[in-house]
Amino acid sequence: MCKYLFDFSDIDKLSDYFRSQLSPNSSTDRIYFPPEIGEGYLLYYKISPEVFLIINNYKANTDIEYIRRPIDEKDIILHFRKYALDHQLEEDQIISQYSDSYTPGNMRCMDARQGEQVFITKGAEVKSTMIVLKSSYTKPFFLKNNDMAEKLDNYIRYSHQHINKFYLSYKQSSLFDQIVQPDVDKVENYLYFIARGVRLLETFWKDVLRWETESNPFSINCGQVGNIYKVSDYLKNNLKEPFVGVDQLAAMAHMSRTNFFNMFKEIHNQTPLEFFNNKRLEISYNMIIGEGLSIREVMDTLNYSNSSKFKKAFFNKFDIYPDMNT
Repeated sequence: MCKYLFDFSDIDKLSDYFRSQLSPNSSTDRIYFPPEIGEGYLLYYKISPEVFLIINNYKANTDIEYIRRPIDEKDIILHFRKYALDHQLEEDQIISQYSDSYTPGNMRCMDARQGEQVFITKGAEVKSTMIVLKSSYTKPFFLKNNDMAEKLDNYIRYSHQHINKFYLSYKQSSLFDQIVQPDVDKVENYLYFIARGVRLLETFWKDVLRWETESNPFSINCGQVGNIYKVSDYLKNNLKEPFVGVDQLAAMAHMSRTNFFNMFKEIHNQTPLEFFNNKRLEISYNMIIGEGLSIREVMDTLNYSNSSKFKKAFFNKFDIYPDMNT
């Protein structure tokens, strides 16, 4: 087992520590794991001198233990992830164990004064984004707004008592994917990650402001959220087949039609049919623009029957017309 002992008080020291442990000869932003430890990398950026962005994207090739030491300052740690952890809360620290159970992605909020011991097992795939907010960043604002400080304290406390109900919203999930799995051919520098980290941080503050009232994340049924994502995965894997209809999709999710439809739209920001059609158009774009296939080949593959409707839908989504003569 590999063991690492650290804290989040200084992003430069944290980066230097893991570079010395994993990739001492590297000069790139990405700190790659040696093959015997893992496949993938770590990334560390400063959004500002008081806000840090940490990206984990790797598969463990051995058992790993992380010990995050507590610090005296009340820094806040936001952990967005698409892998599962089982948590045990103890008086002075959190004990977290990697789990192979399904998760659509969730977020937890921690006080850095409480340490954590994390066990990552061999074969585990870890994809996460962490944002550290230094107390010097939050304190001036909280002095002006005691209500906000109280809301955040409640958010931190309940985020572990109800960890499985803190699911990622559609916007958070999209930003998470862009950060953790970017198109490396298009990403040129760290500003790409900084910009998306800022936008992800904005979604957190909006959640804190509203969670007790209009959109309480603790009232969400995490099992149903998981079923929604399983249905959306089914749709993405069956784009060459006709749309099966909302009733059948709701039955697959073990939900009523109304509840399924409303929750699907809340999570994906579009109806099931819109989701299906948009994914088909994205595939058709890749086939036409990227692979150079003909319109007829694409229409036959994806079961489009009306070339005029396909051309109009393609233009509405991508603001260009496919070459109908190919």
